[in-house]
Amino acid sequence: MSEPILCKICAKRRARRACPAVRGDICTTCCGTEREVSLSCPLDCVYLMDAHQHEKPVPVAPGDIANRDVEVSEEFLQSHEEFLLYCTYSLLQAALRTPGAIDSDVMTALDALIQTYRTLSSGLIYETRPENNVAASVQRIFIESVEEYQNIRAEREGLGGLRNSEILATLVFLHRLGQQNQNGKPRGRMFLDLLKHLVPQTTVQEQAPSIIL
Repeated sequence: MSEPILCKICAKRRARRACPAVRGDICTTCCGTEREVSLSCPLDCVYLMDAHQHEKPVPVAPGDIANRDVEVSEEFLQSHEEFLLYCTYSLLQAALRTPGAIDSDVMTALDALIQTYRTLSSGLIYETRPENNVAASVQRIFIESVEEYQNIRAEREGLGGLRNSEILATLVFLHRLGQQNQNGKPRGRMFLDLLKHLVPQTTVQEQAPSIIL
């Protein structure tokens, strides 16, 4: 009788499931305790997706919601639905194209973007950049996507560019969404998983965001 395959992490318990993060088989205990803690779980892991469906986000008190001075109404979201979808997709792609990016990196990038567009809305030109290189990469890729969107509006549709205040409000909405959808784990990607489910599944791949326009 062959020996049972032991968990690749603890090397004590019997391995019960394949883990793409370690490229081997692990036990259910290690899967549950190390998921997004010591393991960088890919978003397409079935066990991660199932966990995100059942996990409760870390609660955020109303007073802790950032940028409360920026109004984002339902009317604004409805009238800017296309741009919001584009930004959702672009933010997700910026994270997927940046190795190691997790929810906290995306939130740091959004913080910097919001500060940048606050400055632009006031008439000044100053780009806030994260010290975190991963977050800085997410920010850079996202900005390139927004510039592409503005060019598409101008060249293909003959429309003027969105105002900085409109971009700011969209970023604030995404930041609030992120604040309210995190599990607090060191390598958590609950927010990114949510973004993945908010865009058409056929577009969740590494290619130009313009395909959804």
